[in-house]
Amino acid sequence: MDIKTYAMGFMSRWQSAVLAAVRGDDQDDTLLASQHPIMEASCDACQVMEDSVAAGKNPLDFAADVSAGELISTCARLYLGLAMAKATGNENRARELEAELAFSACDPLWATALWHFDDDRSEVPYRQYESISDFVLPLAAAASNRSSPEDEPTSDSVRIAFIADWATGTDVAKNVMQCIGDQQPDIVIHLGDVYYSGTRQEMQEHFLSIVREHLPPSTQVFALAGNHDLYAGGEGYYWLIDELGQPASYFCLRNDHWQVLAIGAPPEIGNPLSAQAAAPNVDPREAHWHRHKIATADGRKTVMLSHYQLFTASGNIARNADNRPLAVNPVFMHEFADSLNEIDIWLWGHEHNLAAFEPYVGLERGRCIGSGAIPVSLIWEPYTTLDTLVMPEGVDGPPIMGPECRLGHDGDHYHHAFCILDIDGPDGEMTYFQVPGIHGDAEAIYTEQI
Repeated sequence: MDIKTYAMGFMSRWQSAVLAAVRGDDQDDTLLASQHPIMEASCDACQVMEDSVAAGKNPLDFAADVSAGELISTCARLYLGLAMAKATGNENRARELEAELAFSACDPLWATALWHFDDDRSEVPYRQYESISDFVLPLAAAASNRSSPEDEPTSDSVRIAFIADWATGTDVAKNVMQCIGDQQPDIVIHLGDVYYSGTRQEMQEHFLSIVREHLPPSTQVFALAGNHDLYAGGEGYYWLIDELGQPASYFCLRNDHWQVLAIGAPPEIGNPLSAQAAAPNVDPREAHWHRHKIATADGRKTVMLSHYQLFTASGNIARNADNRPLAVNPVFMHEFADSLNEIDIWLWGHEHNLAAFEPYVGLERGRCIGSGAIPVSLIWEPYTTLDTLVMPEGVDGPPIMGPECRLGHDGDHYHHAFCILDIDGPDGEMTYFQVPGIHGDAEAIYTEQI
């Protein structure tokens, strides 16, 4: 069974709790990707709840849509409902479910999962700059890759790998990171989402340990915060970036010719009770910090990074007052519309796809690279443009995904991907790689000059 994710952050927290319960001290990797029957039953119950919410029903009433079925399915329904009751403060419903569970024959692992659910939510303050020069770091080649010990930290030649929506901890994810390691990058930047909800255990086991195993020791690693990174409150995410030596969820890497700007994520995007994926946002003060970096680029080329999209062909960003899907992220457009012509390329994830968009709303190169490790079935048709998209004022058509940069597939699922930017002075070349399966080698499928 493939790893599954859900739009409501609450369910990602529940998946983390179940994962912690079924693993315990067991490090068996077969438990990572939903193969355990308790995780499988939880995913089935989460899907029913998500369908109920989409149909406009109260999530606390979703049990009515689930037949009793086998005992494990009943337990999944009861404990997921109890977790929702606790999360929403519905004491009456919680007492009813606790009474029902008291006389059930449910596996004790469900109670352990509920304990983890109650225990794993924290509140961590968003880190904000004090001086406008804060969080600006050198964009430099790794020490072991420099031609001589006398080379300055701002070496003109730097190799950067970018990947998004990758940290599942599965064999697929490990193989993708091994393929990145084979490229000997100086820097690796993950554009967000450590599954399921960014607990410290998941940050350690699904991200840090795999990165350290498969990358050269000298490689610098950075991590943006996606919605899944913050569903457990953010303590795990901030622990991770402290381990990496990263000062905040947003930062700027600079040398004489280039700057890489990474947009952070304010805590509210991790709201676990949102019925939809967390609304894409940026802190206004942070947005000012980014605009300052663009305005003071002094001839440098700018690579912008974010977890969320600036625009989409699938409608997976936000909706208007009539509940129609928007083509363009209104928050990002409000903050960066006047700067888009100064951004040389903008990479994002969130959608589990690889796409090179044609110029749109003033941005020359918008690239979705969210195909890091989440399986995407062919039946989802990720290269089909949603025909109900609402375009911004003054724009006639939807974003167009260029045909030259598209993933292959194995007949059932699309391959996974990452990209490499090779910088040589003011010149830059971006190469997009796909990785088939859990043992496949990286295959270059598209290259562009920046």
